[in-house]
Formats: sequence, structure tokens, C-alpha cells
Amino acid sequence: MARKGQVSIQDTVESNEEFEVYLQVHFNQLICMEIYSEFCGYCLATGNAVRKGKLEIGLERIAMVKALADNIDALSRFKYKSEPVFLFIVKGKLTRAMFGANGIELCRIIEEELGLMQRETETGIERAKFDIHHMLPEEAQKMQEDLKIEEECRQAVERLQVLTLAARKKRVCERLSRHVKRLNFIMFWPHCHQAHYDLYEKWDVINIQVGAKETFQLTEETVKEALYMSDVDPNEACLHALLKGEVLVVRFKMFDTDNRDFVKLLRHALYEEIPVPKEDVPPEKQVPPIPAYKRYATISKTAREVRRDRYEAKMQKLREEKEERERLAAEQARLAREAEEERERLEKQRQEEERMARIQAGLPAEPEPDVTGEEVEGEEAEHVDTEVVEEAEEEQEKVEEEEEFHSDVTVEDEEYIPPGGLFVPGLYSPPNELAKANGLSFFFPKLVQDMAPMETEHLPPHVLVMFSVDKRHEVQDVINQFPQEILATGLFVGEDPYTMEHVAYSIKQYDKMERLRKHKDRLALMVSRKRSLPLLQLAGLNPCYISSDVASGERDCLSLFPVGYGDDFEEEVSVKEEEIQEAEPEQQTELEVKSNNFLI
Repeated sequence: MARKGQVSIQDTVESNEEFEVYLQVHFNQLICMEIYSEFCGYCLATGNAVRKGKLEIGLERIAMVKALADNIDALSRFKYKSEPVFLFIVKGKLTRAMFGANGIELCRIIEEELGLMQRETETGIERAKFDIHHMLPEEAQKMQEDLKIEEECRQAVERLQVLTLAARKKRVCERLSRHVKRLNFIMFWPHCHQAHYDLYEKWDVINIQVGAKETFQLTEETVKEALYMSDVDPNEACLHALLKGEVLVVRFKMFDTDNRDFVKLLRHALYEEIPVPKEDVPPEKQVPPIPAYKRYATISKTAREVRRDRYEAKMQKLREEKEERERLAAEQARLAREAEEERERLEKQRQEEERMARIQAGLPAEPEPDVTGEEVEGEEAEHVDTEVVEEAEEEQEKVEEEEEFHSDVTVEDEEYIPPGGLFVPGLYSPPNELAKANGLSFFFPKLVQDMAPMETEHLPPHVLVMFSVDKRHEVQDVINQFPQEILATGLFVGEDPYTMEHVAYSIKQYDKMERLRKHKDRLALMVSRKRSLPLLQLAGLNPCYISSDVASGERDCLSLFPVGYGDDFEEEVSVKEEEIQEAEPEQQTELEVKSNNFLI
């Protein structure tokens, strides 16, 4: 119970009914209403300012109250927000809002609002007020600023992710390029597969071998991967030509004793070398004196030219079909004519035999004429004339269609035509070691995997877990149990992940150091979230820090484990450890032999 005469500093409102009753009871007072959400509670930092505003500044002229936005409909726009909000209400209407935990500003606004309220009472002139359900101008402005800050943060996060992914991919390609020095490839566009066979003699001249040939159907996403760090301009016409069919990728290899730079060798042969004329080839069949890259490159045609080519191809096809029909009709007519001649010959022979038989029998040599046969022959002649007329009419219609073509008119359901005047290469060879390594791993992953361990720039979702250095050996047992889930380890000094200083790459290196240990030494782990068990076991060791979620974990880990962290570090192994490592396989073999003997 409150003591007698004790002043209530700040009331609490938690429902719609209490909210409406409070506004009516304190209708003639200035209401300073603090809005809060249940998940974070009211602001503690402004407690002294609230006490001062009530006991020293406002007294009976002001009412201080806390309102739970989760259960009050008029304040629903403040739900799930952790930033403190103070609303000032006069006669049931909003006059001002303050955002943030600024006690000095809160006291200043209370004094100013009480002064304006007193002036309204004296002069009778009321200032502009707003309904509680509607937003104040400063609320709308604050919302716009918050949205702008949120969008800037989102863009900054996306930019950081893109830069990090690019740096990781570059690191992966750099590490892979050391293992594929004697391999290279050429990618031929779908319309230039013949170029590989035209250039086949060149491979023998520069003393390289064809290792494999594969065809691939690229997509918009895989084109970016295939042309990583290339000098190809992926314009609309170039992409359209790449996606129109399957590309031919030819892998080459050098001999083991050849130490030439494979990238420069192939680039010079395709992009710079001018073919030498052959003496035994006539001039009209000589290869043009330009590099192969320019020879097979083209400039995309305009829409008018493409439509004209398509129309001419269509008309050529119709002409060929017409010629085929005419040839077939002529062949049928010839066969029909030969059959008719054979029929007439047999008919004459039959008539001659019948005439001789009639003469021998003493009858007239010629029988009476038959009128019906002549009528049938006339009908057949009329039917043939009708077919000829119909064929002539069809040919006339086709000629009329050809005259009505306009190459500037877009046809409905027409196939996409890229812009004209764009450069479209016919072949591509990587210009540097990184592009070469990436292309080989993309087109021939099995071969590259046999030569070097395949890495990826896409890390699984991960978080940062930090321990006091005294628990390092307990943590080491968990690391040994889940080596694939611990992506990186390191020892640092400090407490904030963004300001810590690096000390050692591994626990073994830390134990061998002669440096004095400090109470702020920390063991940091980058732990994958693909499985829950490793993180649960580490959490059971009572870590001093765990990232709140995957997004913050990625930022925390990036501050401690930048791209390329630990690439140059090699764990030093003592002579005693080498002996133990060599003895372990022998002991394992002896145990296997003993177990086999026991089974026998």
C-alpha cells in the first residue's frame, strides 16, 4: 500500500478500457504517455527525467503514464518496437511526440508543453492537435528516416556480402590455379563449332594435345560463372548467341616437361598470331591474314536484316518444296505416260488379235463404235484441266504473299532479335590464371577434383563461439570430434570481436608460445550451423560469447577470420609427434592382423 500523502509518479495502462478512462479522468491535464512493448518493457534510462517532470516541473498539471501498445488499438502502430516513445496529449488530442531515451530533452518538452497549454488557457486560441489514432508529422518523418536507415543498412550488408563472396572466390581460384598449370580450355559459341576443326593443325604447331571435348547448354546464371574474370563483353547479342544452343568446350594439356605459360601461349595463338599463307593452296582458298579470334567474330545484325534473312530462308524453303513437288509431279507424269503408252500398246495388240479372230470367223473386221468411252475420256480431260487451274491459283497466292512482306513490321510471336551492331565473339580463351582455374573447375569438375581438393566460396551458415583460453583443451576434444563443422579456429586477446588482436592460429601454436598469458585471451571458433550437435556440445562447455543469429555470426566471423585467414600457416610438427604419427598406422595394422587371426 502507498503511504499516506505519497504522490503517484507514473501510472500504468494495459487495455483499451483503461486507456479511454485515463484520457477522460485527466482530460484537463497534460498527459505524458510513455509507449512500450511487452517484449522489451518500459525505458529505465528516463526514470529520473520522469520523476523530475512530475515532482519538480509539472506537479498537478501533468499526468505521467505508461501504456502497453500490445493491447491498445489506438497505439497499435508502436507494437514490437524497442525504441522509447513519449506522446504528449492535451484534451484527448496529440500535440507532440518524442523518440529516444533523452531525459534532458524530455524535461525541456514538458516545460514547453505546459507553457503552451497555459497560453491556450489565457488567450483562448488553440493550436493544431491530432487524433490519437493518426500519425503526427514528426512520426511520419521519423518513420521515413528509419526506413531510409534500414534500406542503407540492407544495401551495406548486401554490398559486404558481394565483396566477401568475390574475395572468397578469388582466393579459391588462386589456390586452384597452382594445380592446373598444364591445363587450359577454349569455349566455342554454338554457331562456331566448326572453328575447332578448322584450327586443328594449329594445336600440333604449338605442341599441345586435346584432352577432351564436351558440349554444354548454358543459362543466364551459368554464363556468369563460365565468363568469370574474362575479357568478353556479355552484351545482349553475345548472351543470345551463347544461350541459343550448346557451346563446345575443348580441354587442352601440355607435356610434363613443357614449362611455357599456357595462358599466354593459347592467347597468342588465337588472338594475335596471323596465319602464314600456304604455297600449295590457291589464293581463293587461303585463310584470311587476321587472327582466329577476329576471323570467327561477328557483328550482330539489325532487326531489319534478321527479318529479311528469316524471310529469305523461309522463301527458299518454299521454293525448294515447290521444286520437290514439281519434280515429283513430273516423275509421276512420266510414269503415268509410260503406263498409258503400255496400255495403248496392249490395247492395240488386243484389237488386232480380235480383228484377226473376227476375219477368221467370217465377221466384219471392225465392230460398231462405242459412244460411252468417248464421254469418259472427255470427263477425265476436264478433271485434269481443273487440277492444273488450282495449282496455278496456289502459285499466284504465294507470289502475292512474297510481294506483301515488310521487314520493318514486327510479326506476332516473333523470336527475340537482339540489338544490332554489337560484337559477338566466336571463341574464348581465358586471359588469366584465375579465369582459367574457374573455367576448368566449372566445365571439368571431376578432373580438377582428382588433381586438387575442390573448395567453394559459399560457406555454410555459421556463428562465432568464444571461450576463455583455460578451456582450450576441452574445446579441442570437440574440435577433434567434429572437424568438418569447425570452419576456422584462432586465439585472440580482448573481449569485443571487432577489436580483438590475433595471437595464434591453433591451440598447439598457442601452447608453444613463450608469451605471458592474459586473462582476456580467448579461443574463437567459426562453427557451421548445418548440424546442431557440435554447437550444442560447445554450448555445454559454457562459452563466454555466442553470436545471436546467423547474420550476426557472419559479421562476427568476418571480423576475426577475414578471407584468406590461415592460408600461409603450417602447423609445426615435432620429431616425437612424427614418430607417433608413423607408429599409429603400424599399430592399426597389427591390430587388424590379430583380429583376423582371432576370427580364423
